[in-house]
Amino acid sequence: MYLTGSKTVSVDAQGRITLPADYRDDFKESGNKVCLIYVKGALWGFTPEGHKEWVESCFPEGFNPRSKKDKALRLGLNAKTVTVEIDKSGRVALGKIAPSDLEKLSLGREAVVVGDADHFAVYNTEAWAAKQAELDVDIDALLDDED
Repeated sequence: MYLTGSKTVSVDAQGRITLPADYRDDFKESGNKVCLIYVKGALWGFTPEGHKEWVESCFPEGFNPRSKKDKALRLGLNAKTVTVEIDKSGRVALGKIAPSDLEKLSLGREAVVVGDADHFAVYNTEAWAAKQAELDVDIDALLDDED
């Protein structure tokens, strides 16, 4: 899986978004299941295997099953994650995430879905515009460093 690009999508009255078709294809192998977790101002969507790999990556020294802290952190990440199915119309029900996280996400009638390599991220449109403006400056600086 390698997701790229961004697209503004509608949020329907039931709190669902329609994933771009090219993103949906990457979830077919997972039985159209998406693991959703609110992280740093966005809702991230992984395949179940991708989510497992991401959780493991949160422990760069390796997960220690004897560590109370590691066990608590892994439990917390998994508890914050909700697995939903992409329906036949390509919609993902965002309303199944924790109400407090949905409130923080602050979606209006539209959202932006952004491909981020191994997952997609759903942003509030205004939050994404601000983040994109920040990123444009950083990307320009990064590319100016080329020889």
